[in-house]
Amino acid sequence: MRKMISAILIALGCLLAPLTLVAFWAANEVADSGGYLRNMTPLAHQPDVRDAVTGRVADEITLRLRERGVATEEGLVHNVVGDHVDDDFVTAWVETNRLAHRRFVAALSADSGIPSDIGYDLAPMYEMVKHRLGSGGLKAAALLPRTHLVVQVLPASAVARIDHIHDRLISVRWVLAGMSPALIAAGVLLARDRCTALIGAGIGVAGGMFTLAIAMSVLRNGYLPDSTGPGGLPVAAVLVIFDALTAFLRNGLRVLFVLGLLMAGAVFVARNGLIRYQAAIFESRAHQPEEPTNDVADGR
Repeated sequence: MRKMISAILIALGCLLAPLTLVAFWAANEVADSGGYLRNMTPLAHQPDVRDAVTGRVADEITLRLRERGVATEEGLVHNVVGDHVDDDFVTAWVETNRLAHRRFVAALSADSGIPSDIGYDLAPMYEMVKHRLGSGGLKAAALLPRTHLVVQVLPASAVARIDHIHDRLISVRWVLAGMSPALIAAGVLLARDRCTALIGAGIGVAGGMFTLAIAMSVLRNGYLPDSTGPGGLPVAAVLVIFDALTAFLRNGLRVLFVLGLLMAGAVFVARNGLIRYQAAIFESRAHQPEEPTNDVADGR
């Protein structure tokens, strides 16, 4: 019975370890605007994301100019946009992500229970390109009305799934952070063979991180490519954004995976070394010759 309770406590602690990591990631890198922008800002210089955003804006402006009867050379707007990816683009990209994050947080905290799509409102990019074209001689572009050019990143179905667990994980992250090591420690202390329990705990933590890595790979390579609709970003850009947003999660699970294996390996080596040392001492004592009996000293 004691052995079973110990194993259950260690297993529960190992199960909570990846959940703890996900909870802190959700709080610090997703829900927190500073963490989110810190991950997203460098993507302004990433070719897949930059080309996807500027191409979508250029297509929209070209379409609106043609609707107003303004003839433009093929690819003119795209060329102008491509030649002016600089600090202004970075500023517009940061503002776009700030708006997208507000919409994401608002969607998760909405009380209506009706999820909505999450996407990038490219209005800051649109306005920047309009003024660039106008100052470059295409006056009609500067006169185009304001618009909200939204490209989908997450469909409503994905938002609904995230909404069920997002707030709960964030609210209990410190509880999870305390429970996971406490359960593992209690299981090890309760075990009769604590070395074996420590080895199992290390392997269990590493196994939990490996399972989390598999789940992230399935989400990235299996779900995301099929979730992008015709009005969304290209798959390559979505994957780049996903990789940037989950960098903390990937790095954290790698560290915990290695630490779990190191702990299990260190205890295994130390225990085997101790066993060999004790066996060597026992064997040396077994082969040690007995001292002769001194009958005179014994008074015989």
